[in-house]
Amino acid sequence: MKEMYCYLKADFKRSICSIKFILSVVLIICVLLFATQEGIALDTDVLYVFSIVMYGMPAMIILVCGSIAFADSLCEDLEQKYVLQQIIRGDLGKYVTARVLSIFITTIIVTALGVFLFSSILHINLPWVEISGLQYDHIIHAGGLRFFLIYRLYPLYYLCYGIQYGVLVGIMALWASCLSMYISNRMLVLSAPMIIYYFTDYALAEVSSGMLSLAVIFSPSNNLFLNDFLSVTLVIGIAVINLCLTRKIMVISLRSKVYE
Repeated sequence: MKEMYCYLKADFKRSICSIKFILSVVLIICVLLFATQEGIALDTDVLYVFSIVMYGMPAMIILVCGSIAFADSLCEDLEQKYVLQQIIRGDLGKYVTARVLSIFITTIIVTALGVFLFSSILHINLPWVEISGLQYDHIIHAGGLRFFLIYRLYPLYYLCYGIQYGVLVGIMALWASCLSMYISNRMLVLSAPMIIYYFTDYALAEVSSGMLSLAVIFSPSNNLFLNDFLSVTLVIGIAVINLCLTRKIMVISLRSKVYE
């Protein structure tokens, strides 16, 4: 347990106390702000502008911006022999578990901060919501995280939106990190989240006859079961499965690379 704590402490310190952490947050904010210039009515409210911006390409680009600092971190550890140093001191399985958790959680924090700060910037000139607005009405009846809107906890709505969408970004960052151990091209690794998103989304649409998509599952603008608890539970369940799968792949790959 002590070894696990030390691994986690070291990994989170390296991730959060890094210029890459700040860069990822700034990139997310810049991408979203740039998207507001694409013919969106800026005389409405934050919820309307935010919902339009988070639909389509900007949301996909966030997958790259949010994971750009951490997707190739395991590859860097291998190149700098950092993995070997850590394994000698402790255990490969615990090291990988700590690395998976740090990548996943740090990516969620980055995404949540970027989304929240973007919405806060919009709020300088716009009200959080227009109660009579169509977007507000849609989310109240068919969206997620409605609790925060109903009780007028607007800043928390956008923060939690970023956290929930950050789970998807974190999952994509983990799979990109797995690919980084097999692919030497850094640009391909960093673009992997968008590529994985596209093919996964296509597969979901084919299997469900167009009823399911990653946006439907992970974006709080939608509510798959019309029940906040069930929708969030599904997101958590998918995250746990992906954490376990990527950890297993990383352990197998690192064991072959370190002990070869």
